[in-house]
Amino acid sequence: MHKIYIGSTVPFSGKGLITLGLGKDLLNKGLKVGYFKPLGKLPQKVEGDVITDRLAYFIYKVLDLKESVENLCPIWLTYELKVKALRGEMGDLMSEIKKAFEVMSKGKEVMLIGGAETMWLGNLLGISGFKIANILGAKVILVNKYVGDFFLDSIVETKEHLGDGFLGVVINWVRAEEERDIKELIIPWLEKIGVPVLGWLPFEAFLTSITAAELSERLGGRIICGQESLDNFIQNYLIGGMEVDKFFEYLRRTPNAAVIVGGDRADIQLLAIEQGAKCLVLAGNLSPNEIIISKAERRGVPIVLCREDTYTIAKGIQEIAARLSLKEKEKVERGLALVNKHINFERIYQLLGI
Repeated sequence: MHKIYIGSTVPFSGKGLITLGLGKDLLNKGLKVGYFKPLGKLPQKVEGDVITDRLAYFIYKVLDLKESVENLCPIWLTYELKVKALRGEMGDLMSEIKKAFEVMSKGKEVMLIGGAETMWLGNLLGISGFKIANILGAKVILVNKYVGDFFLDSIVETKEHLGDGFLGVVINWVRAEEERDIKELIIPWLEKIGVPVLGWLPFEAFLTSITAAELSERLGGRIICGQESLDNFIQNYLIGGMEVDKFFEYLRRTPNAAVIVGGDRADIQLLAIEQGAKCLVLAGNLSPNEIIISKAERRGVPIVLCREDTYTIAKGIQEIAARLSLKEKEKVERGLALVNKHINFERIYQLLGI
């Protein structure tokens, strides 16, 4: 059985999309494919009272797997679990992972193992991505965004850490102005030092977009108005905590934006509506006045009321936008088309001996 661990050194790098694309291609080749996520963070109740990881269940459903969902994601990274680890009261979590993996992998020819946010997450519990991949005997595909000064260093460090367990890297989020460097500098250098580049994906703004409806649902907000426009796609967001003149300049340069603003900032709210914001997210559970609601209704701008502060909401939007959603089939289909076009599946199979 071939085992492939899909990990990253930064959160929200596109691991789920690569896993889906790889899984579907393997299925198309006629292979028996399974999927497993050892460590989860996004709980979701499914199939009655079973709690599992939201993204793991999404991949499980798309790949049309039939194994017991109870073993799909055996360990949860909770506050209580971290406290136990710090007090030295931790049980043998790796044994639990191995038992669940045996159930999910029975009869499979290829097992895809979904990594946590980073290869280091879970180290406190003794179940980092590095340790899990090693214990399960999996080869690691690293999926990293082309962002930050740490990009190349993290790839080299991961390769050195894994040794023969490192299969190669997929580079994601390559913007148009960066393509030349990727092709002429980055890829040749990585190949020269022994890092197989298994493909690179151009940045696609649509894949980071979310609808106003999903935004409201995932933030736990209440929709005040604009229900008819909840399918609007949001690709950017702005925090309206500045002076009106400065906010106007930012808004003009930021298309398809959700504006996060306090319920008491009617000036920013009005300007956002008039300048074509896709959605208003009001922080602090402060309702807008009737003039704002009336304007938003006429312009088709949904208003979502949230209890959290602007920083917490902004962080939440960033996390939501970075994750796949089964409800947005168009987004998933476009992402898979991108993977099929830019990932060198044949090289992956050659390196694995499939």
